[in-house]
Formats: sequence, structure tokens, C-alpha cells
Amino acid sequence: MPSDSATKSESSPARQYIVGINHLGLAPKDPERARWFFQDILGLPHLGDELVNEQQTLTRMFAAFVSPPDPVERLEILVPSPEGAGAVGAFLAKKGSGIHHLALTVRDLDTLIAHLISKGVRMVDQAPRNGAHQTRIAFVHPESTGGLLIELVEPRPSAKV
Repeated sequence: MPSDSATKSESSPARQYIVGINHLGLAPKDPERARWFFQDILGLPHLGDELVNEQQTLTRMFAAFVSPPDPVERLEILVPSPEGAGAVGAFLAKKGSGIHHLALTVRDLDTLIAHLISKGVRMVDQAPRNGAHQTRIAFVHPESTGGLLIELVEPRPSAKV
């Protein structure tokens, strides 16, 4: 059960593994219009696309440096497969456009997952898996976060954070 004590959260063993916010995952019904808005209208740099076959999703990453130091460094547009399959397609069918997930940059993902499970946190992923853009990832189930999907992202040593 959550605690109201700020002191308790600062001393939580899990806190030592959280580096910061990695990105916001956005699921728009019209991903090309979203790309146009972020890239052509706002001028956010396009960092690259990557197809994540396991999730049947194309990730389209943009830098979001509004005013340094901006706490959210990247916006990720999630494009489901043409068939609408996968988790993002299901999200869009059920909820429509919106914020799909919040991604936190972490270190020592294996240890963090073990710690969370030991505390009774339900994980979508019991072990890290390969993510887009040279990362290892794991998702925390929304049941344990008050309805929010949280992605834990560990950049590979050669990747840019």
C-alpha cells in the first residue's frame, strides 16, 4: 500500500536504480499527422524509427528539448502494424489516441525487476527483453501502478541515454 511519507520514498531501495524519465510513449490514431506536427511544425529533431517485431509496432523517436534541463527528453510515437495487431493496436481500439506509457531510465534492470517482484509488484515482463534504440526493457503491469503502464528502460553501454 502506498505511503504518504516523502522520506520513505527517498530511502526506498528501488530509488537507487531510477536515473530519470526516458520518454513518453504516445499512441496517436493518425501517426503520420503526429509526425508532421512534432517534426515539421514544432521542429523537434527526428531521432530515428525502429520496428519492434515482437510488439508489432514501429517506434518513431523525437527529441523534446524544450528548455534545458527538460525532464522529458524524448517523445515516442507508436505506430501499430497495418493489421492493428499488438499491444498498441489494442490500446488504440480500446482507448483511442493518448499517452500509452511513461518510460523511466534505470540502471541494473535485472536487480530492479527482482526487487519489484519481491515487493509484490506485478510485472508484464519477469525478465528484461530487447527494446528499441539499443535498450533492454521491462514493463510494470498497470495493476501495480494505479492504472499506468510504466516501462523500465536500461540503455546498453554503447547507447546514448
